[in-house]
Amino acid sequence: GEDENENGTEARFALGGEGAGGGKRRRGEPATPEDLGASTTEALMAEVQRGGVCDSAHQPLVLLLMAIGPEQLSKVRLGQLTPRAVKTLRVIKAFFGVTFNIQPEPDSGTVFLSTVGAGIRNISRRAT
Repeated sequence: GEDENENGTEARFALGGEGAGGGKRRRGEPATPEDLGASTTEALMAEVQRGGVCDSAHQPLVLLLMAIGPEQLSKVRLGQLTPRAVKTLRVIKAFFGVTFNIQPEPDSGTVFLSTVGAGIRNISRRAT
């Protein structure tokens, strides 16, 4: 079987589908080390090609940390925003009232985001 995660990355090697080398395997049959290496390399190169300072799976975390950070300007360059990152931006706006300035960079295929954090503090931490 073939499976696709929310970022569009195919996870064939784990499910025993058609391998990166083009050969067919029966369901449940483990991938060869060569197939696993080729699939991993393809996934890594796809992330590098997207650009930005973090992989697509961690975009929502970066955005959340920027939103709850200190009340000062934070900036980040990310690859094309994933649907999960867009949902996270909507939740951040609804929950914290923090909005982001989003500037696409067509030359590099990346997106530059900036915001002023909400200044959330850990009130249970002892002040020294």
